[in-house]
Amino acid sequence: MERALIVGAGPAGVTAAQLLRRAGYAVALAEPDPDTARRMRDMLAQSGLDLPVQDGPGDPAGTGVVVEALEEEPHLREGILRELSANAPAECLMFSTSLSPLSGRVIGFRIYAPAHMRNLIEIAPGPQTPEPQVAAAFSLAHAMHRQPVIARHDRASIGTRLMRRLYETADTMLLGGAIPHELDEAMVAFGWDMGLYEAQDLTGLVAAYADRKAQARDRDPERLYVPIQDRMVEEGRLGKSAGVGWYRYPGGGGAVIDPLVEDLVREEAWFAEVSPRSFGAEEMQEQLVLALIHEGATMLADGTAETARDIDTVSREGLGFPARLGGVIAHADALGVDRVAQALTPLAVEDPVVWTPPEPILDCARTGRLLAEWRPLKR
Repeated sequence: MERALIVGAGPAGVTAAQLLRRAGYAVALAEPDPDTARRMRDMLAQSGLDLPVQDGPGDPAGTGVVVEALEEEPHLREGILRELSANAPAECLMFSTSLSPLSGRVIGFRIYAPAHMRNLIEIAPGPQTPEPQVAAAFSLAHAMHRQPVIARHDRASIGTRLMRRLYETADTMLLGGAIPHELDEAMVAFGWDMGLYEAQDLTGLVAAYADRKAQARDRDPERLYVPIQDRMVEEGRLGKSAGVGWYRYPGGGGAVIDPLVEDLVREEAWFAEVSPRSFGAEEMQEQLVLALIHEGATMLADGTAETARDIDTVSREGLGFPARLGGVIAHADALGVDRVAQALTPLAVEDPVVWTPPEPILDCARTGRLLAEWRPLKR
Protein backbone atom coordinates (compact mmCIF):
# COMPACT_ATOMS: atom_id res chain seq x y z
CA MET A 1 0.00 0.00 0.00
CA GLU A 2 1.52 3.34 -1.06
CA ARG A 3 2.13 5.82 1.74
CA ALA A 4 0.86 9.40 1.91
CA LEU A 5 1.85 12.13 4.36
CA ILE A 6 -0.48 15.03 5.11
CA VAL A 7 1.06 17.93 7.01
CA GLY A 8 -1.57 20.05 8.76
CA ALA A 9 -4.40 18.51 10.79
CA GLY A 10 -6.94 21.27 10.27
CA PRO A 11 -10.12 20.72 8.23
CA ALA A 12 -8.24 20.71 4.90
CA GLY A 13 -5.72 18.15 6.13
CA VAL A 14 -8.36 15.88 7.64
CA THR A 15 -10.34 16.01 4.37
CA ALA A 16 -7.21 15.12 2.36
CA ALA A 17 -6.40 12.27 4.74
CA GLN A 18 -9.89 10.78 4.49
CA LEU A 19 -9.98 10.97 0.69
CA LEU A 20 -6.48 9.51 0.26
CA ARG A 21 -7.30 6.68 2.64
CA ARG A 22 -10.41 5.86 0.59
CA ALA A 23 -8.20 5.93 -2.53
CA GLY A 24 -6.08 3.13 -1.01
CA TYR A 25 -3.19 5.02 0.59
CA ALA A 26 -1.69 4.34 4.00
CA VAL A 27 -2.09 7.81 5.50
CA ALA A 28 0.00 9.60 8.11
CA LEU A 29 -1.44 12.89 9.44
CA ALA A 30 1.05 15.27 11.06
CA GLU A 31 0.55 18.64 12.78
CA PRO A 32 3.47 21.01 13.53
CA ASP A 33 1.56 23.16 16.05
CA PRO A 34 1.08 21.38 19.42
CA ASP A 35 -2.10 23.27 20.34
CA THR A 36 -3.73 22.51 16.99
CA ALA A 37 -2.61 18.87 17.24
CA ARG A 38 -4.19 18.51 20.68
CA ARG A 39 -7.43 20.21 19.60
CA MET A 40 -7.76 18.11 16.46
CA ARG A 41 -7.06 14.86 18.33
CA ASP A 42 -9.94 15.69 20.67
CA MET A 43 -12.25 16.62 17.78
CA LEU A 44 -11.41 13.49 15.77
CA ALA A 45 -11.98 11.31 18.83
CA GLN A 46 -15.38 12.92 19.43
CA SER A 47 -16.27 12.39 15.77
CA GLY A 48 -15.24 8.74 15.87
CA LEU A 49 -12.67 9.19 13.07
CA ASP A 50 -9.70 6.83 13.30
CA LEU A 51 -7.05 9.33 12.18
CA PRO A 52 -4.09 9.52 14.59
CA VAL A 53 -2.35 12.91 14.59
CA GLN A 54 1.45 12.96 14.90
CA ASP A 55 3.22 15.93 16.47
CA GLY A 56 5.66 17.75 14.23
CA PRO A 57 6.00 18.10 10.44
CA GLY A 58 6.12 14.34 9.78
CA ASP A 59 8.67 12.27 7.88
CA PRO A 60 8.29 12.16 4.07
CA ALA A 61 10.77 9.27 3.63
CA GLY A 62 9.22 6.43 1.67
CA THR A 63 6.10 8.37 0.68
CA GLY A 64 4.46 8.49 -2.73
CA VAL A 65 2.35 11.57 -1.97
CA VAL A 66 2.92 14.54 0.36
CA VAL A 67 0.16 17.10 0.92
CA GLU A 68 0.88 20.33 2.81
CA ALA A 69 -2.42 21.54 4.31
CA LEU A 70 -1.36 24.32 6.69
CA GLU A 71 -4.33 26.57 5.96
CA GLU A 72 -4.63 27.45 9.65
CA GLU A 73 -0.88 28.17 10.01
CA PRO A 74 0.16 29.78 6.69
CA HIS A 75 3.21 31.37 8.35
CA LEU A 76 4.73 27.87 8.64
CA ARG A 77 4.18 26.93 5.00
CA GLU A 78 7.35 28.11 3.28
CA GLY A 79 9.79 26.58 5.75
CA ILE A 80 7.99 23.26 6.01
CA LEU A 81 7.59 22.93 2.25
CA ARG A 82 11.31 23.56 1.83
CA GLU A 83 12.11 20.87 4.40
CA LEU A 84 9.67 18.38 2.90
CA SER A 85 11.00 18.97 -0.62
CA ALA A 86 14.55 18.34 0.56
CA ASN A 87 13.70 15.05 2.27
CA ALA A 88 10.96 13.51 0.13
CA PRO A 89 11.87 10.84 -2.46
CA ALA A 90 12.56 12.19 -5.94
CA GLU A 91 9.53 10.37 -7.38
CA CYS A 92 7.17 11.63 -4.64
CA LEU A 93 4.28 13.84 -5.75
CA MET A 94 4.19 17.03 -3.66
CA PHE A 95 1.07 19.14 -3.25
CA SER A 96 -0.09 22.16 -1.30
CA THR A 97 -3.73 22.94 -0.56
CA SER A 98 -2.75 26.60 -0.99
CA LEU A 99 -3.00 27.84 -4.58
CA SER A 100 -0.76 30.82 -3.89
CA PRO A 101 2.46 30.98 -5.95
CA LEU A 102 4.48 27.85 -5.26
CA SER A 103 7.98 26.99 -6.37
CA GLY A 104 9.89 23.92 -7.37
CA ARG A 105 8.12 20.59 -7.44
CA VAL A 106 5.06 21.59 -5.38
CA ILE A 107 1.69 21.67 -7.18
CA GLY A 108 -1.33 23.53 -5.86
CA PHE A 109 -4.04 21.00 -4.97
CA ARG A 110 -7.06 22.59 -3.32
CA ILE A 111 -9.61 20.08 -2.04
CA TYR A 112 -13.06 21.52 -1.48
CA ALA A 113 -14.97 20.76 1.69
CA PRO A 114 -17.19 19.55 3.27
CA ALA A 115 -15.99 16.39 1.57
CA HIS A 116 -19.35 14.62 1.63
CA MET A 117 -20.97 17.47 -0.33
CA ARG A 118 -18.21 18.91 -2.54
CA ASN A 119 -16.50 17.03 -5.37
CA LEU A 120 -13.96 19.57 -6.66
CA ILE A 121 -10.17 19.71 -6.66
CA GLU A 122 -8.40 22.70 -8.22
CA ILE A 123 -4.93 21.84 -9.57
CA ALA A 124 -2.47 24.70 -10.02
CA PRO A 125 0.80 23.63 -11.68
CA GLY A 126 3.71 26.04 -11.70
CA PRO A 127 5.25 27.43 -14.91
CA GLN A 128 7.95 24.72 -14.93
CA THR A 129 5.81 21.80 -13.71
CA PRO A 130 6.44 18.82 -16.05
CA GLU A 131 3.36 17.58 -17.88
CA PRO A 132 3.65 14.04 -16.41
CA GLN A 133 3.30 15.54 -12.90
CA VAL A 134 0.18 17.45 -13.95
CA ALA A 135 -1.26 14.24 -15.42
CA ALA A 136 -0.41 12.40 -12.19
CA ALA A 137 -2.20 15.09 -10.17
CA PHE A 138 -5.31 14.64 -12.33
CA SER A 139 -5.10 10.86 -11.91
CA LEU A 140 -4.85 11.24 -8.15
CA ALA A 141 -7.90 13.53 -8.10
CA HIS A 142 -9.88 10.93 -10.05
CA ALA A 143 -8.69 8.19 -7.67
CA MET A 144 -10.08 10.31 -4.83
CA HIS A 145 -13.41 10.50 -6.76
CA ARG A 146 -13.12 14.26 -7.22
CA GLN A 147 -13.67 16.45 -10.29
CA PRO A 148 -10.34 18.15 -11.17
CA VAL A 149 -10.05 21.55 -12.88
CA ILE A 150 -6.93 23.53 -13.77
CA ALA A 151 -6.26 26.74 -11.84
CA ARG A 152 -3.79 29.52 -12.67
CA HIS A 153 -0.66 29.61 -10.52
CA ASP A 154 -0.27 33.39 -10.85
CA ARG A 155 -3.67 34.61 -9.59
CA ALA A 156 -6.61 33.72 -7.39
CA SER A 157 -8.47 30.69 -8.73
CA ILE A 158 -12.03 30.55 -10.04
CA GLY A 159 -13.24 28.96 -6.81
CA THR A 160 -11.41 31.47 -4.64
CA ARG A 161 -12.83 34.40 -6.60
CA LEU A 162 -16.39 33.05 -6.48
CA MET A 163 -16.17 32.25 -2.77
CA ARG A 164 -14.72 35.66 -1.89
CA ARG A 165 -17.53 37.35 -3.82
CA LEU A 166 -20.14 35.15 -2.13
CA TYR A 167 -18.81 36.05 1.33
CA GLU A 168 -18.57 39.75 0.43
CA THR A 169 -22.17 39.87 -0.79
CA ALA A 170 -23.58 37.83 2.10
CA ASP A 171 -21.62 39.75 4.76
CA THR A 172 -22.72 43.07 3.24
CA MET A 173 -26.34 41.94 3.50
CA LEU A 174 -25.74 40.94 7.14
CA LEU A 175 -24.43 44.42 7.83
CA GLY A 176 -27.56 45.82 6.19
CA GLY A 177 -29.93 43.77 8.35
CA ALA A 178 -30.03 40.20 7.03
CA ILE A 179 -29.92 37.42 9.64
CA PRO A 180 -27.32 34.63 9.17
CA HIS A 181 -29.59 31.63 9.68
CA GLU A 182 -32.29 33.17 7.48
CA LEU A 183 -29.75 33.70 4.69
CA ASP A 184 -28.70 30.04 5.01
CA GLU A 185 -32.33 28.95 4.89
CA ALA A 186 -32.94 31.09 1.78
CA MET A 187 -29.96 29.46 0.02
CA VAL A 188 -31.18 25.94 0.79
CA ALA A 189 -34.70 26.86 -0.37
CA PHE A 190 -33.20 28.08 -3.67
CA GLY A 191 -31.40 24.75 -4.15
CA TRP A 192 -27.91 25.18 -2.69
CA ASP A 193 -26.78 22.00 -0.96
CA MET A 194 -26.04 23.95 2.24
CA GLY A 195 -26.19 27.50 3.54
CA LEU A 196 -22.99 29.55 3.30
CA TYR A 197 -22.48 30.06 7.02
CA GLU A 198 -23.28 26.51 8.10
CA ALA A 199 -20.86 25.26 5.43
CA GLN A 200 -18.18 27.61 6.74
CA ASP A 201 -18.70 26.26 10.25
CA LEU A 202 -17.96 22.76 8.93
CA THR A 203 -14.78 23.81 7.10
CA GLY A 204 -13.67 26.28 9.79
CA LEU A 205 -13.47 30.08 9.77
CA VAL A 206 -9.69 30.32 10.14
CA ALA A 207 -8.75 29.70 6.49
CA ALA A 208 -11.02 32.49 5.22
CA TYR A 209 -9.70 34.75 7.99
CA ALA A 210 -6.11 34.10 6.87
CA ASP A 211 -7.12 34.76 3.25
CA ARG A 212 -8.64 38.14 4.17
CA LYS A 213 -5.51 39.13 6.12
CA ALA A 214 -3.32 38.15 3.17
CA GLN A 215 -5.41 40.39 0.88
CA ALA A 216 -5.20 43.40 3.20
CA ARG A 217 -2.31 45.13 1.41
CA ASP A 218 -3.91 44.86 -2.05
CA ARG A 219 -7.54 45.39 -1.04
CA ASP A 220 -9.46 47.94 -3.12
CA PRO A 221 -10.17 50.84 -0.73
CA GLU A 222 -13.29 51.68 -2.75
CA ARG A 223 -14.95 48.39 -1.79
CA LEU A 224 -16.75 48.10 1.52
CA TYR A 225 -14.88 45.89 3.97
CA VAL A 226 -17.13 44.06 6.41
CA PRO A 227 -15.24 42.92 9.56
CA ILE A 228 -17.93 40.59 10.91
CA GLN A 229 -16.02 37.39 10.10
CA ASP A 230 -12.82 38.85 11.58
CA ARG A 231 -14.59 39.43 14.89
CA MET A 232 -16.03 35.92 14.82
CA VAL A 233 -12.52 34.41 14.66
CA GLU A 234 -11.00 36.88 17.12
CA GLU A 235 -13.72 35.99 19.65
CA GLY A 236 -13.01 32.26 19.29
CA ARG A 237 -15.93 31.42 17.01
CA LEU A 238 -13.89 29.12 14.79
CA GLY A 239 -16.60 26.74 13.59
CA LYS A 240 -17.94 23.33 14.51
CA SER A 241 -14.54 21.94 15.54
CA ALA A 242 -14.44 24.60 18.30
CA GLY A 243 -18.07 24.00 19.29
CA VAL A 244 -19.18 27.45 18.18
CA GLY A 245 -19.11 29.53 15.01
CA TRP A 246 -22.08 31.01 13.22
CA TYR A 247 -24.05 28.39 15.15
CA ARG A 248 -23.54 26.53 18.40
CA TYR A 249 -22.87 22.78 18.45
CA PRO A 250 -23.75 21.49 21.90
CA GLY A 251 -21.93 18.24 22.61
CA GLY A 252 -20.50 18.29 19.09
CA GLY A 253 -23.97 17.70 17.64
CA GLY A 254 -26.04 19.57 15.06
CA ALA A 255 -26.22 23.31 14.47
CA VAL A 256 -28.27 25.41 16.92
CA ILE A 257 -29.09 29.07 16.23
CA ASP A 258 -27.02 31.38 18.45
CA PRO A 259 -28.64 34.79 19.20
CA LEU A 260 -25.22 36.17 20.20
CA VAL A 261 -24.20 36.12 16.53
CA GLU A 262 -27.05 38.47 15.67
CA ASP A 263 -25.93 40.76 18.51
CA LEU A 264 -22.38 40.80 17.08
CA VAL A 265 -23.69 41.61 13.59
CA ARG A 266 -25.92 44.43 14.85
CA GLU A 267 -23.02 45.88 16.82
CA GLU A 268 -20.85 45.97 13.68
CA ALA A 269 -23.72 47.66 11.79
CA TRP A 270 -23.85 50.30 14.54
CA PHE A 271 -20.08 50.88 14.27
CA ALA A 272 -20.47 51.23 10.47
CA GLU A 273 -23.41 53.62 10.92
CA VAL A 274 -25.65 51.37 8.83
CA SER A 275 -29.37 51.39 9.58
CA PRO A 276 -30.57 47.78 9.35
CA ARG A 277 -33.62 46.79 7.31
CA SER A 278 -35.33 43.49 6.66
CA PHE A 279 -34.32 41.21 3.78
CA GLY A 280 -36.74 38.74 2.23
CA ALA A 281 -35.61 35.32 1.04
CA GLU A 282 -36.02 36.20 -2.66
CA GLU A 283 -33.89 39.34 -2.34
CA MET A 284 -31.09 37.42 -0.65
CA GLN A 285 -31.27 34.65 -3.23
CA GLU A 286 -31.16 37.12 -6.13
CA GLN A 287 -28.24 39.15 -4.80
CA LEU A 288 -26.10 36.06 -4.19
CA VAL A 289 -26.81 34.71 -7.68
CA LEU A 290 -26.21 38.10 -9.34
CA ALA A 291 -22.92 38.44 -7.47
CA LEU A 292 -21.70 35.08 -8.78
CA ILE A 293 -22.82 35.84 -12.34
CA HIS A 294 -21.08 39.23 -12.15
CA GLU A 295 -17.86 37.65 -10.85
CA GLY A 296 -18.02 34.85 -13.40
CA ALA A 297 -18.36 37.34 -16.26
CA THR A 298 -15.50 39.40 -14.81
CA MET A 299 -13.29 36.28 -14.82
CA LEU A 300 -14.15 35.60 -18.46
CA ALA A 301 -13.09 39.18 -19.25
CA ASP A 302 -9.80 39.15 -17.30
CA GLY A 303 -8.71 35.65 -18.35
CA THR A 304 -8.94 33.95 -14.96
CA ALA A 305 -11.39 31.49 -16.56
CA GLU A 306 -10.66 30.18 -20.04
CA THR A 307 -14.17 28.84 -20.53
CA ALA A 308 -17.62 29.30 -19.02
CA ARG A 309 -17.71 25.53 -18.47
CA ASP A 310 -14.91 25.80 -15.90
CA ILE A 311 -16.90 28.41 -13.97
CA ASP A 312 -20.01 26.24 -14.08
CA THR A 313 -18.08 23.18 -12.88
CA VAL A 314 -16.47 25.05 -10.00
CA SER A 315 -19.74 26.65 -8.90
CA ARG A 316 -21.58 23.30 -8.89
CA GLU A 317 -18.92 20.94 -7.59
CA GLY A 318 -17.00 23.33 -5.32
CA LEU A 319 -19.58 25.78 -3.98
CA GLY A 320 -22.76 23.70 -4.00
CA PHE A 321 -24.61 25.90 -6.51
CA PRO A 322 -27.86 24.14 -7.51
CA ALA A 323 -27.00 21.34 -9.93
CA ARG A 324 -30.40 21.64 -11.63
CA LEU A 325 -29.36 25.10 -12.89
CA GLY A 326 -26.18 23.81 -14.52
CA GLY A 327 -23.85 26.39 -13.02
CA VAL A 328 -23.47 30.14 -12.69
CA ILE A 329 -23.00 31.00 -16.37
CA ALA A 330 -25.53 28.43 -17.58
CA HIS A 331 -28.08 29.95 -15.22
CA ALA A 332 -27.31 33.47 -16.49
CA ASP A 333 -27.94 32.34 -20.06
CA ALA A 334 -31.17 30.60 -19.04
CA LEU A 335 -32.39 33.78 -17.35
CA GLY A 336 -31.34 35.91 -20.30
CA VAL A 337 -28.27 38.13 -20.11
CA ASP A 338 -30.39 41.20 -20.87
CA ARG A 339 -32.48 40.46 -17.74
CA VAL A 340 -29.28 40.03 -15.72
CA ALA A 341 -28.04 43.43 -16.94
CA GLN A 342 -31.35 45.03 -15.98
CA ALA A 343 -31.23 43.47 -12.50
CA LEU A 344 -27.70 44.79 -11.98
CA THR A 345 -28.64 48.36 -12.91
CA PRO A 346 -30.17 49.47 -9.56
CA LEU A 347 -27.40 47.72 -7.63
CA ALA A 348 -24.79 49.55 -9.75
CA VAL A 349 -26.45 52.88 -8.94
CA GLU A 350 -26.12 52.08 -5.24
CA ASP A 351 -22.54 50.76 -5.48
CA PRO A 352 -20.92 51.22 -8.92
CA VAL A 353 -17.56 49.80 -7.80
CA VAL A 354 -19.03 46.42 -6.92
CA TRP A 355 -21.99 46.08 -9.30
CA THR A 356 -21.26 47.87 -12.61
CA PRO A 357 -21.78 45.14 -15.25
CA PRO A 358 -18.52 43.91 -16.83
CA GLU A 359 -17.97 43.90 -20.59
CA PRO A 360 -19.23 40.32 -21.29
CA ILE A 361 -22.63 41.06 -19.72
CA LEU A 362 -23.01 44.39 -21.54
CA ASP A 363 -21.85 42.89 -24.83
CA CYS A 364 -24.15 39.84 -24.64
CA ALA A 365 -27.13 41.91 -23.46
CA ARG A 366 -26.65 44.19 -26.46
CA THR A 367 -26.08 41.47 -29.09
CA GLY A 368 -28.28 38.69 -27.72
CA ARG A 369 -25.36 36.26 -27.53
CA LEU A 370 -24.97 33.68 -24.79
CA LEU A 371 -22.51 34.47 -22.03
CA ALA A 372 -21.09 30.95 -22.42
CA GLU A 373 -20.10 31.87 -26.01
CA TRP A 374 -18.46 35.19 -25.18
CA ARG A 375 -14.76 35.56 -26.03
CA PRO A 376 -12.58 38.66 -25.63
CA LEU A 377 -11.59 40.47 -28.81
CA LYS A 378 -7.99 39.85 -29.84
CA ARG A 379 -6.02 43.08 -29.62
